[in-house]
Amino acid sequence: MKLQNLTKRERWVLVGAGIVLIMVILFLTVDSIVRSYKGMEGSIQANRDELQKMFHLRGQYQSIHRQLETIKSKLDKKETGFSLLSFLSDLANQQNIRENIGSFKPKTIQLNEVYNESSIEVLIDNITLWQLIQYIYKIENSGHVLKVKRLRIKARYDNPDLLSVTFQVSTYEKAQKS
Repeated sequence: MKLQNLTKRERWVLVGAGIVLIMVILFLTVDSIVRSYKGMEGSIQANRDELQKMFHLRGQYQSIHRQLETIKSKLDKKETGFSLLSFLSDLANQQNIRENIGSFKPKTIQLNEVYNESSIEVLIDNITLWQLIQYIYKIENSGHVLKVKRLRIKARYDNPDLLSVTFQVSTYEKAQKS
């Protein structure tokens, strides 16, 4: 079938169909480009969110790393012969609560090849809350690398103003090489 044999009306229908076909192809092309652009916008936003999380995590890492370096430098400068048991006993004498100390139970745990954790469980009876706060405050702010863990406080039945307390004080030291 030749185009010359077509009537004017058939030619217009053919031209119209061609125009519609071209418009459909253009629409599909533009639509796919717009969709991929929108997908890229979503991907860019997701990547921005991930980047923000990475910056936040980096800040946390740097903060923890600085704290670790501070602790390591304190451990390196730690006075030789420092005894946690003697320190806690002397501090109890200074705070006038030595007679309230029920017991000191020392324990050492090897954390890794370089450091050990030395801890002492302290049992104190008949102590006021204020005395306990002062004692723990002086321990944690002594300038030594000390940490109070596992604090358990019970009010006494015979005198509710007095407490029975058990807590653990830990420090870290370099492991002795054999």
